[in-house]
Amino acid sequence: MNDINLLGRLTNTPELKKSANGRNYTWFTVAVPRQDNRKEADYIRCLAFDKLASAIYKHCDKGRQVLCQGRLQVSKSIDEVTKQVKYHHTVVVSNTHFLHDPNVSSTSI
Repeated sequence: MNDINLLGRLTNTPELKKSANGRNYTWFTVAVPRQDNRKEADYIRCLAFDKLASAIYKHCDKGRQVLCQGRLQVSKSIDEVTKQVKYHHTVVVSNTHFLHDPNVSSTSI
């Protein structure tokens, strides 16, 4: 089973973009504190599509606390200079809860 839950804060304000086939999408990074050390965090790259991407763009700014649910996607590429394989880890978000805002509760697809 490939399920991920991330509770953290956005490190940047998401930008809404449109793909070549017309789908809305947004990339954003969530800083997730490590359980054993509150001063350290892991920075997780996330991707959302369509209505969820629009909602994240509309309701989220840098520093906003969110709970993201989704799946891990791993892709690879080859560096043209060094010829080394690089792996890219992304959480494809399927549901997001916007925390600490009385006007917005959650959005899901």
